[in-house]
This record gives sequence, structure tokens and C-alpha cells, in this order.
Amino acid sequence: MRTPTPTRREGAGVGPAPERFEPKPGLVVAGKYRLERVIGEGGMGVVVAATHVELDQQVAIKFLLPEAMRHPEVVERFLREAKVAAKVKSEHVARVSDVGRAAREAGESEPGTPFIVMEYLEGSDLGAMIAAGGPLPLDEACEIGLQACEALAEVHAAGIVHRDLKPSNLFVTRRSDGSPCVKLLDFGISKLTVHPDDSSMDPALTATATIMGSPSYMSPEQLRSTKEVDARADVWSLGAVLYEAMTGKPAFRGESVPQVCFMIGAEDPAPLSSLRPDIPSALERAILSALDKKAETRMTLVDLARTLVSHAPARARASLERVEAVLGAPPSRAKDASVPLPLPTAVEVARTQASWGDDPKRRRSRGGPLMLLALVAAGVFGVGVYTGKIDINGMRGPVKSAAIAVGSAVASATAAVESAIPPTLPMPSLDVVPEPSASMATDDEDDVPTDSASSSAIPSGAASPRFAAPGHTHAPPRPKHYVNRTVRRKH
Repeated sequence: MRTPTPTRREGAGVGPAPERFEPKPGLVVAGKYRLERVIGEGGMGVVVAATHVELDQQVAIKFLLPEAMRHPEVVERFLREAKVAAKVKSEHVARVSDVGRAAREAGESEPGTPFIVMEYLEGSDLGAMIAAGGPLPLDEACEIGLQACEALAEVHAAGIVHRDLKPSNLFVTRRSDGSPCVKLLDFGISKLTVHPDDSSMDPALTATATIMGSPSYMSPEQLRSTKEVDARADVWSLGAVLYEAMTGKPAFRGESVPQVCFMIGAEDPAPLSSLRPDIPSALERAILSALDKKAETRMTLVDLARTLVSHAPARARASLERVEAVLGAPPSRAKDASVPLPLPTAVEVARTQASWGDDPKRRRSRGGPLMLLALVAAGVFGVGVYTGKIDINGMRGPVKSAAIAVGSAVASATAAVESAIPPTLPMPSLDVVPEPSASMATDDEDDVPTDSASSSAIPSGAASPRFAAPGHTHAPPRPKHYVNRTVRRKH
């Protein structure tokens, strides 16, 4: 009887579980990483804090667990995670600096436990923050969302779809000023779209991708086929993450995984305002649009970032500018950006300067100080005469001297006022040619000149110009009443 070949589901390609690698403190891995303590453990690996011996730099090392090492495709995906993450150069993607295999014992010839060396991060993932404190403040949630948009923009520009975006894969650290700094983690089931027709670019997901991921944060098209998704699936996942960050509840909640998958494909999430009444309507519409079941009508990553920046701190606008630059989108203007006023043209400046001298208010203001001085002097003189302190008869000499002094003061004040007035532009002079009138004609026809050439140059019935332009050298044309006549001589 022929023995049936075991299928992958029945365990084909699955070997016995190797012994567990124990990350003991003080153990040196790959001759340069000294292990210190375990800082986290998941379903596939354990993360250990370590120090680079030569650089004295703290790092985090992720070791694959023995249970996961039984599946060759999982091992391949684990190492592929490091290669994909190394392709992205972004402040908001956790840096990967090295990969290798750690031997369980010194001198062991068999392949050891695979590991990835990453930057050491202090803080908490977004899922733990929501679980500990509930919904985040709107401005902080929008700033974290903007930095996640920036990370996804860099990832998508590198031809990568993350496919596993969820709160636990967004690690939040703090800068020296206390502002958050997001780090995108775990590219284990990411998809390379640089060569979409090459199946070797996505080898480990052939049989396992349909059951891997977090259903609550997977788009409807990703639930149908993980291999056929594009960058729009990450936008849906980010919308689900923002929904939970702002309300404290998942967008789709069910009692089982199949129920959650059905709700994602067939039902709409509850409005955010029903769980958080203070959320702005524009922000609510943007998140619900990111959760659109149709990828064709779903909000784009750039438009989502532009909505988030309106409700984030001012410092977060730099993230939007980088998103727009990376994705090649036209830059948007800040709401408080003022439009510069146009500079006046030379004609407007000249017109303004020329009108200064014709302003009646300015003409009246020139005599204001002189009028005030005269009124004060007259008032003082009148009070002195009325009280008898001023003798008019004895004041002729002093009054004459005072008049001379006042005149000098007035002349000085007038000169000072006129010097403060900007000079006006010179206006072009126009030579006015007087209108012809009856008085210009003479009764004595003997005084009429007889220039027939000049007379014939003026067409009959032509109107004569009233003004002569500056520099006009020839004589103005004669009026109509000048006629050529033969000079009568007296006999």
C-alpha cells in the first residue's frame, strides 16, 4: 500500500523543535554582543537588551524561539524581516544593524538560533499605552498618527507594504523635550512590490500568509487575499489604529475571529463621536474614510496626514511636509500662513509722491503749529493787558524787538516744516498754445504774412492742436481764420 505524502497542513517540512536558546546575562553572542536582560517575549521571538562590546553601545537583539524554528518558512521570514527593514531609512522605522545565528554552546557546528540586532528603544508600544490609560489626548494621537504616516510613506516609497500595522507595532519613545517619537516595528509579513511578478521576492508567505496577521487591523481586501494587497491596505490599518487610539475601543469588536472578519467585510464601524463626543467632525470623517471598504475610494495617506496636522501640535507639521515630499504630493499651506502683500510699483510710488503736495490735509497741517503759536502769544498778551501787568505805552520798544524775534522764529519753523516734506516728482511742463480768438485777427490786411508754403501745409478743415509737446521746435499751425491773400500795395 502506498504511503500518502504528508501535506504542509499535516506537518510536511516541519522538523523537531531544537533546544531553546537561553539568553543568559553576560553571554557574548557573535563575539561582540554581551547579553544583559530579557525585555520582551512574543509568539515568535524573545527580545534581549545587550551591549556592543567594541562600541559600548546599547542594542536590542531579537532571538527566534525554538517552536518557530521548526518551520523553515518562519525562519526565512524572520531573516527577511531584517533585510526589508534595512531598506528603509527613516527616523520612524526601527533601525536594523546586524543579523546572525547564535550557537547554544561554544564550538557547536550546527546552525544556531537566528537573531536580529536592532536599535535599543525605551518607552512603550501604543497598544500598552491605550490599555493603561484609555483614549489618548487628541493632539497626541494626531501627532503619533502623523509620524506613522511618515514611516509608511518611506516604507511605500521603498516598494514595501507592511501588512501588519497594529498598535503593538508602533513603539512610542520620548525625545529630550518630552514629545513622542514613533518607531514602526516588525516587517515579518511585509510584501515587496519592487518585482511583483517574482514569487521569490515573497517566498515565505505562499502557504501561511492567509492565516497570519491581526484580523482586527486587516483591511477587507487583505482578509480575502494577503498576497494581492497594496499600500492602501496599510492606510486602512492605520485608520483602525487611530480609531482605537482616540476612542479606546477597536473599530470592530466581535466574540470570535470569524465574527470580526465578517464585520470588517460587511458592517460599518460605529461613529467615533458616539464614543468620544468632543472629536472634531473633520477628523471623524477622515478616519472613517480611511476605513472605507473599497480601496478605490479610500482616503489617501497624504490626505489623512493633512487632516491630522490640523489637530496636532505645530511641531508636527514637519512630518506632513516630509510625507508630501516623499510621496511627491504638492505641499499644502498652513492655515496661519499669511499671504505677503505685493510691493508697490514704481508708477504707484511716483503717483503717491506727486500727490503729497496736493493733499489739502497736509496743506492745512503745515500752518497748524504757527496758528497755535500765534494764539498762545495773543492769549498771554491779552491777559497781561487786562490785569494791568503790561503797559501798552511802554511796550513799543520791547514789542518791536519781540516782533522781530517772532518773525525769525516763524521763518525758522516754516523752513523746518518744509524740509520735512518729501520732495515731489517734477511734472512735465506743457507749453499751452492759446486758443484762436477773434482778437487775433487784424483789420489791416497788410499785416497778414504771405507764406503760401506754410498755408498749404495745413489741410482744410483740420483741427489745430491745443498743446505743444516739450522740445517741439516748429511753429504751431495757424488757426482757421488765417488765409492767404495777396498783399495790396498802396499806390
